[in-house]
Amino acid sequence: MKKIIGFDIDGVITDESHPNDNIWHDALCKYLGRDLKRVHQSYQFTKAYGLPIDVVESFIEEKMEELISNVKPMPGALDTLDFLNERGFEIHLITARDSKYDWVTYQWLKENNIPYTSLIHDENKAPLAVEKGIELFVEDSSSNTIEITAEGIPVILLNKYHNQDITDSNIIFRIANWSEINGKIKKYFGINY
Repeated sequence: MKKIIGFDIDGVITDESHPNDNIWHDALCKYLGRDLKRVHQSYQFTKAYGLPIDVVESFIEEKMEELISNVKPMPGALDTLDFLNERGFEIHLITARDSKYDWVTYQWLKENNIPYTSLIHDENKAPLAVEKGIELFVEDSSSNTIEITAEGIPVILLNKYHNQDITDSNIIFRIANWSEINGKIKKYFGINY
């Protein structure tokens, strides 16, 4: 194996947990000045909360940079990424974030000492995973998981409310946290230490 691995950022490397639900839910409730109830288990705000697209777009325009610049890394993410970097892995970060947030993303990665080989902003992750020669991808999105595995690339799927429609298979491995991600990566690549 060449030791080439891909990671999503939001909800995988970033810790979006919050006592009320997650940082996005909490920020959206504050932005609208009311408690929201999820009507659908979706990552998309329009579907999840039944909100009009213009409201969601205004919220994202106003709050996105603040939220992504202040979020903390997921516990265990830095240790695992450092471990992989020290062992010569190519670490490709492929995020669906709009490329207008590339500067704040670079700054966040730098401030949190996140090692990586490349950072790519693109919603269409599967072709990029193929192009980069990625052998294993860590993701939390159902649609990205389906598209990436359709290319024959195994996915470690971080368990979230919005991906319960995906079941484990011989190339989809549902896990709960970065300790399990670390263990699955070591097993997949045959790392015994």
